Amino acid sequence: FKGEFRAMQKLLGTECPRFIVDVGANNGFYASNSYPYVVRGWRSVLIEPHPAIFQKLKQLHTRRPAVTCLNIACADTAGQRPLYFGKNNPGGSLATMCLDDNFKATRSEEFTMVPVEVLSSVLAAQQFPNQFGILSVDAEGMDYEVLLGLDLAVWKPRLIVTEDYKPKLAKKSEYLRTHGYRHAAQCTDNAIWVSS
Repeated sequence: FKGEFRAMQKLLGTECPRFIVDVGANNGFYASNSYPYVVRGWRSVLIEPHPAIFQKLKQLHTRRPAVTCLNIACADTAGQRPLYFGKNNPGGSLATMCLDDNFKATRSEEFTMVPVEVLSSVLAAQQFPNQFGILSVDAEGMDYEVLLGLDLAVWKPRLIVTEDYKPKLAKKSEYLRTHGYRHAAQCTDNAIWVSS
């Protein structure tokens, strides 16, 4: 993911607000977009709904005062939803709230109920500035719903990284373009969008 970090750094510029939000942060290290910024002292909100993975995330960053780890999911509405574990691997990193057929091969019937918040409420509670550096989203088929939960008329991350998911790609792209973002780079399945 070094190429992705380089692309992000180039697009951020030099005067970027040092704040990052990572939705679907996993364990905070493996394939992480946020880790390079966390270790550079950025104010970080790391969100991971999977209970076992969250414990690893929290343990990794327990001594970092600028980091807040939240054991919640984000979507377009608040409440509670089932988080489905991966087949034959309930403690593994794959978990999804997405009910699309595309996930049938990897999603088990086993789930846990998780609290869900809209991202606008999370950022307000964390007293994040309206203009901030990076929003990274990897929500296993739910990136579009995560974005819908962020009022982009109020909150303006300079750079948004999302995982492309073909069934919702057109809607997600249109949503971001409508709110003043342009597709600036592509790193395998991750699209990097920049506020224009």
